[in-house]
Amino acid sequence: MGLNESLKGRRQVPMPTTWPKLADSLVRSSDSKLRSQALALALTFGDVTAISTMRAILIDNAVDLALRREALDALLKVKAVDLAPALQALIAQPELRGQALRGLASVDDAKTPVAILQLYKRFSADDRRDALNTLASRPSFARALVAAVESNSVASADLSADLVRQLRNLGDGDLIDRVGKVWGQIRETSADRTKRIADYRNRIMQVSGPAADPSLGRAVYAKTCQQCHTLFGVGGKVGPELTGSNRRDLSYILENVLDPSALIGKDYLAHVIATTDGRTLTGIVQSEDKDAITLVTANETLVLPLAEVEERKPSTSSMMPEDLWSNLSDTEIRALVAYLAQPTQVPILATPDNIAGLFNGRDLTGWQGDLTVWSVESGEIVGRTKMGLAQNTWLRSDLLLRDFRLTLQVKLVANLGNSGIQFRSVVLPDAEVKGNQADVGPGWWGKLYEEHGRGLLWDKSGEAHVKIGDWNTYEILAIGSKIVTKLNGKVCVDLDDPAGLRVGITALQLHSGGPTEVRFKELKLELNPPLDPSP
Repeated sequence: MGLNESLKGRRQVPMPTTWPKLADSLVRSSDSKLRSQALALALTFGDVTAISTMRAILIDNAVDLALRREALDALLKVKAVDLAPALQALIAQPELRGQALRGLASVDDAKTPVAILQLYKRFSADDRRDALNTLASRPSFARALVAAVESNSVASADLSADLVRQLRNLGDGDLIDRVGKVWGQIRETSADRTKRIADYRNRIMQVSGPAADPSLGRAVYAKTCQQCHTLFGVGGKVGPELTGSNRRDLSYILENVLDPSALIGKDYLAHVIATTDGRTLTGIVQSEDKDAITLVTANETLVLPLAEVEERKPSTSSMMPEDLWSNLSDTEIRALVAYLAQPTQVPILATPDNIAGLFNGRDLTGWQGDLTVWSVESGEIVGRTKMGLAQNTWLRSDLLLRDFRLTLQVKLVANLGNSGIQFRSVVLPDAEVKGNQADVGPGWWGKLYEEHGRGLLWDKSGEAHVKIGDWNTYEILAIGSKIVTKLNGKVCVDLDDPAGLRVGITALQLHSGGPTEVRFKELKLELNPPLDPSP
């Protein structure tokens, strides 16, 4: 409904006299989308009966996920009372976690830090970023966050430079001192910045050892830069687009990263805003009207009613902190510079920070493929061809893996067609994929095939271990030249393959031929696992 969009930034408006009669027909509509939008509008009009309905939608796992998200948006917009317990419970659900974590920043509840921190290690990189930004939004939350860093429950390296600056913006002297002890002091003089630029240039140019790894650089970029900048079509839009910038010039990189406040375009001038509910926000004012300010922060876009803005002031500093690289090793910095110089996108090296994001359970972020046949339904990756395919197609993960264990659930609906799980594979120029494939399908379950390579590497079938038409646990272990696969706990492949690739991406296949529907869920990655001596 356009009405809901037009009322953004207004918690409540007077209820029109005609609304009760109109609402009755709207909320009884057979169109679930229309019902949800009508209920959201009812909340804005102060219709108390709508709140209980929206709460029921939010906590009902059987309701369509899109409607639950809309219900959560609507309840957050009107600041529904006693919402914190529901939000704290929702952070256990991956499909709503990010939205719930961001929502908790707007609710001052003492139990929020504990609820977030006890699940923090399970979160993906994106969810951790949302969690940390919420914990940095209020002094009481921030004290719990810093205590977690002091006790090593949260790694100090997880505190990015922009997050540390947000903690400083809270204006709590004791908190600033504690942050300095666990993270380091912020340098602020121009002489320090000039010296630092020269120092980093020397560290980057005086290279010894292996060449810089652009795939590691992409992992570093995702952790430190991607939330604000877009590169190769991926990332946020808080800061300037980087794809067309002068990224191959080391001087350009050093000056913009290490002295970002030297020249700030008016479109990127940061503001620090204190709200009446106790939050401190740092972001760029995207727009403003008589009712609200639209503020773009490092992890979300907020529409703040003007009545809730207690104080606002422009910052003399760029949104990008000067100490962005302070917690990076020389290897990581060189890799980042190498990645920024790449003319095209490269795979992202799997690290402990990003493996939880292999599949986020919500959408195909981090995957590439034909979206007419690949989708996400109810937390499952679905490959579906109603008429069949003339040639193979793959859904490709961006993660680059070396030694790993991948465990997932796979269901080949009706046991028709053919699929597989590619690993340590490379993408060919025509979007075909070359590499090992753990096979799925009648006559192929449990076999190992090298696609666009040596063909069948392991011809013994694992069909006897398969639950036909049901979910099956597939495990792939690749360590050095050793490859072991299991179906439902039973060994299928046990191969030493010195000639095989030792690094590559993962991909899910839909094979050419007749109609096929294959589903994958519960994808779990472990890096550098031990080799079981008796598989």
